[in-house]
This record gives sequence, structure tokens and C-alpha cells, in this order.
Amino acid sequence: MTSRLSASRIGAAFLGASIALLASAMPAVAEVHVKPKPAWDQHGADVYVEGDDRLLDTSLIGLEIDGTNTKVQAYCVELPTPLKDGLPLKEVPWDKHPNPNTKFKENADKVAWILQHAYPLVNEDELSKVVGKELDDDEAIGATQAAIWHFSDGAKLDKGRVKNGDVIALYDYLIGEENTGIKEQPTPTLTVEPKDKVGVPGELIGPFTVTTTAGEVVLKADLPEGVVLADKDGNPLADPKAGTLAVQDAGTKTKEFFVKVPEGTPDGKATFSVEANAELSQGRLFVSSNDQQQTQSLVVAFPAKVSLKAGGTVSWAAAPVTTTTPPSTTETTPPTTTTESTPATTTPAPTTTTTPVPAGGSSGDLASTGASIFVPLVIGIVLVGGGAGALLVMRRRKSAS
Repeated sequence: MTSRLSASRIGAAFLGASIALLASAMPAVAEVHVKPKPAWDQHGADVYVEGDDRLLDTSLIGLEIDGTNTKVQAYCVELPTPLKDGLPLKEVPWDKHPNPNTKFKENADKVAWILQHAYPLVNEDELSKVVGKELDDDEAIGATQAAIWHFSDGAKLDKGRVKNGDVIALYDYLIGEENTGIKEQPTPTLTVEPKDKVGVPGELIGPFTVTTTAGEVVLKADLPEGVVLADKDGNPLADPKAGTLAVQDAGTKTKEFFVKVPEGTPDGKATFSVEANAELSQGRLFVSSNDQQQTQSLVVAFPAKVSLKAGGTVSWAAAPVTTTTPPSTTETTPPTTTTESTPATTTPAPTTTTTPVPAGGSSGDLASTGASIFVPLVIGIVLVGGGAGALLVMRRRKSAS
């Protein structure tokens, strides 16, 4: 049984051209997809594991990168699941192994160490010197796969049924105390993040980070007049007309860039691409491209070159103009408050107008006295109400006695 996986480390320096803004909070990944190609398999010695009656075949599995004729070799890291020919696989981080019962997640560093110290990265002649045996490539493959299953699936080589001392010797070496693990997992072959970014003219938009296993990266973009790719200080990194930019920074795994949009540039957006000839490194994990279809998970055993392309878009718009209304210069007179005591009744009596009447006025008219009849009328109502209330109280007292 075998399985396959692909890995890539993200390189250092990169070569770029003029670029436009990238827009998103998620990384833009040039995802590698592969398919099993049985004609490229290299078979190894069959083995037994404890608790399993089956004679297990081992192989250095041949994979073909989609759209190319590029060969990738891988080992199985999921013993119970069969490899389905024709079902594509994609590269993912170690913690994305799909089998919930796997031991790969906790032992991925041990598997990575094996890949660095075993076949095919180390050939059978060199391994023979290490273990003191005369190994051929079949034995090297069988022992390497058995050692990987030991960590990915908890399987132990059944030494009682495996009579091949060469296989046992290499197996013991690969799972022994010298295997201290390699904690750093291979980085993706090519990523750009974030995927989206929005800014305003007059400011640097970014940073955007390119991570790749490639020694150089080519950045391409169709930028509006005046918009350029820049460093953190705003200095242009490339002449858009030149088409290329060399950034020799070989000591790093990543490189940052910004997009500089001059103030006054009309609202707009641009697209860009990042292209690289990168290395698909050993240790990279490959799982089913379709979450609904299971197939054996694999790890890359030997590095391979792969051409990749990732891209994104970016947009910018002028900040909205906010108009601030100055405070009014007209003073508002607050309501007048009086501190003097106010009589209980604050409603003044209606104003009456006294119209002089000639003496001896007609008998049909009442002479004006200069006082409104409304006031005595109100007083009368109050007295009547008061009398009625007093009468009611007296009756209640009488009845109570």
C-alpha cells in the first residue's frame, strides 16, 4: 500500500515586474494538483505489520502534476485507505490530513526526518553504508515505507514474518533514536497574501507578501498611469515599461511589496499575477481534491520543479469628503428664569377692554363696570362646589355617629 503527498518550500529572492493592487484577506495560493500515474510507480519489497494478516506491497508512488508531464514521487501516509487511480490530489498543510484517526498530525516531524534521510533522496548505496547492509532499491523502498507507516498509522513491522534482515536494519535506523524529527514543515510552493486590499490615492496600499520556494518570481500587472509597485518607503521597485524587477534577497523566505497610487488618481482597480518556477519539496502533504471522495494521502518523497501562477486584484477610491457645518454665530437666548416666589395661581385673568358708554344709554344695553363678569362667575362656581363638599362631609359624619 502506498500513499502520496506534495510539498514545497517558499523561497527567498524574487524577480518582479510592475504590479497592481491585490485585494482580499485570504492568501492567493497557486495550488498544486497531481494525479496518480501507475506507470511511474517504483515497487519495493513487500512487508508485514503486526496485527495484520495481509502481505502489504510498498511503492514509491508516481504522480503527475496536472497540465504537465512532470513526475513527482511520494509515499503513503494513510495505510487503511486505498489509493484511487485517476482521483486528483491537492497539496495542504500537515494539519489538514483528512483521517481523524491518523497519527500523522502528531508525528509529521518524524515522517519529515525519514524523507530527508531515506530513499530516494539518499540512494541505496549511501544507506547501505549507514546501516552496514547491502541494500538494493527494492529493500530501501520497503523499509522506508514501513518506517513511515510506523509514525503515520502506528503500524509496527512484524519482524517475525519479515525475513529480510536488510529491510529490518534500515527500518530500525529510520525509527530509532537518531530520528529527532524536523519540526518545520515545507512551506507552500507559491502564495500571495492578502488576496484583496483596498486603499485610497495618496497612500501606500499593502503590504502584500509573496512566499515561494522559487529563487525568483515574476510579477506582472496592467497598471493605470502613475500607479507603481513600491517598497515600504514608497520607492518604485520597477519601471512598468521594463516588465521585470530583480530583488536579490536570497536570505529570506518571503518578500513584501506595496502599491503606490498617487494622490488625485481616479477611483479604479487593477489586476496582477505572480509567476514562479518553484520546487515542490519533499514532505509536502497531498490529500483528495474532493472532500466527498476518499483516497490515500501521500507525502512527496523527492523534490520536483513546477511552474506556478497566482494572482489577485486591487481597488482604490478617494475617501469621502465630510463637510463640517460651523456653529451658528446667532446667540440663542435661554428661557428667562425667575427666582422670585410665584403665586399659586399663575394664570392671569383675561384682559377686558372698557368701552365708554354715553350717559343715558339705551335700555337694551348694560353699562360696563370695567370688570369682567367671568371673575365673579368663577368665584360663584368655587363657592357652590365648596358648599356641596361641606354638606357631603357633614352628612357622612352624621351617618357615622
